[in-house]
Amino acid sequence: MKRRAALFALLSLVALGCSNRTPRKGPVKSAELGVFFGGQVQERNDIPFVLDPTQQSQGFRLLFWRPLTAATPVRWEIDRPGPRGRGRAVELGDAVARAGQEQFDQEIRLRPGDPLGTWNVRVWLADALVIDRSVSIYDADARRRARKERALLARPRR
Repeated sequence: MKRRAALFALLSLVALGCSNRTPRKGPVKSAELGVFFGGQVQERNDIPFVLDPTQQSQGFRLLFWRPLTAATPVRWEIDRPGPRGRGRAVELGDAVARAGQEQFDQEIRLRPGDPLGTWNVRVWLADALVIDRSVSIYDADARRRARKERALLARPRR
């Protein structure tokens, strides 16, 4: 009987050690970067360049484990290709997540003349880095035309 109890205790400890639960570090439950769609954020590696916010808006969302107890600074850095493909350009932003907020959304607006290519986005809540991701901003029309051309070239000739 003692052996069974000891075995059960050992198996219980092993099961606890194999648990999928990740210990909480800070107030952020999840941090997402992508396209806002239907109340969610679709995290994408490629984001089409769309200027009309009624067709598409993109940005980041921070979800907190529980409502914030104090106002907390949020800051971000967007590192993208520079004008006319020369170098890099960095845009900085900041805001405050208010006490009581359970989520913080920040839209990243695309403007005429913004460059296509790889954009690196970093977001901090207070001093903790919560997002550090790269996304590719692309021209959807050009990509569609290229696919059509490839499909036409791949067709067998008669």
